Amino acid sequence: MVEQPLKIPFVAGAVLYANDTKSDVGREFASRVQPEVQQALDTGDWRSFKLLLRFLALLTPIFEEDGVVPILDELFNRAVDLQTASSEDAVGVELVKIILFTIPYLLVNAPDNPTLQQRASELLEKTDIVASAPHTLEALVDPYPTLEQGQEKPMAFGSVLVLMQRQLQAEAGNGWPLACIPRVFDPAAKANGKPDGESIGDANGDVEHAASTKHAFPNVTVPSPVNPGPVNLFPEVFFSLFADQEIESVPPTSNIASSLIRDAIKDTINILDYNRNAVSKILIEQDNYWTPGIFTRREVQFDKLREFSEGVSTWKPEDVGIDTIFSQILLLPTSPHRLVFYHSIVTELCKLSPAAIAPSLGRAIRFLFRSLEAMDLELSYRFMDWFAHHLSNFEFRWKWGEWYVADSDMLMISS
Repeated sequence: MVEQPLKIPFVAGAVLYANDTKSDVGREFASRVQPEVQQALDTGDWRSFKLLLRFLALLTPIFEEDGVVPILDELFNRAVDLQTASSEDAVGVELVKIILFTIPYLLVNAPDNPTLQQRASELLEKTDIVASAPHTLEALVDPYPTLEQGQEKPMAFGSVLVLMQRQLQAEAGNGWPLACIPRVFDPAAKANGKPDGESIGDANGDVEHAASTKHAFPNVTVPSPVNPGPVNLFPEVFFSLFADQEIESVPPTSNIASSLIRDAIKDTINILDYNRNAVSKILIEQDNYWTPGIFTRREVQFDKLREFSEGVSTWKPEDVGIDTIFSQILLLPTSPHRLVFYHSIVTELCKLSPAAIAPSLGRAIRFLFRSLEAMDLELSYRFMDWFAHHLSNFEFRWKWGEWYVADSDMLMISS
């Protein structure tokens, strides 16, 4: 389950339906997940902990009282302690990020629970203290550090923590629509194993659905102090090639989908580092794992998006995939895995679906080429290494003439 984050809502939905039929199923799943959650928390394996906590959050309807909320409260208390002890601490920032990425999954299966919505709003008020404070290490992970005064960055740079905080506040103000997360479980769809829509009626003809059996939430203890884990943490930035442009080929940063989709795809890529073929196939088919209709169909030409009527999605799944891969290739201070792993995914994507990937990749290359002068020198070298590697796999084919024209135009302007 943790190996494929995109499938977590579907696994949780299956458990919720099974619990309606046989309550032992929900209890068994909760008891088996508990030691894994505790081990990830004790060892500082923050990615596994985040994903396991997401699974438990999606199981909120079968738990008594507030489910994962007490754990989120404890995580925030540890984060405050860490931030108070050192302004350069990044573990506390990571804990707050886990809280923010868990809240949407906590509410998606309990849309009409005012208590949980209130608790979520209280958490957001508290996390705003940490999220709104500039981190001293952010300058080290800025992909565009050498801009002249008044010069605009090629893309809006911002902390993932700040971005997620603003997006969640916007969702709270709109009544928590959380439109991108698929609604796998419908509590009104089944009752005691009845077919979809079948209900239980009493003698008076009144119709009601049987309530699911509730279970005690697994006992999870947040250690104090927390284990920082084996990996040095830094604040995470939202690096994008396509976000907030005139035509929305990826979710805009004002939409919480930009963070939730990026987070799930990024984790999928980095977890399945042993199988680039599986990663590539999942990226091609990623639109199947989100709410139907939030993506346009695959292989739609970018210019055709201008013709779409208002209200029709223009988000291209291939653009989202390429955007996420390059966010890892160009991650400062280091990428999670060797860069050749990400190179190989791009190559495999081009082989699997050239009609979809090639145009998106071409626009990504043009964006990066235009941004080279503003980028961190390390990232410029990474781009050049990837481009040389990529071209060597495709007979060095590229429209070199357009770069020659662009360079000539620049020379004429400068002279």
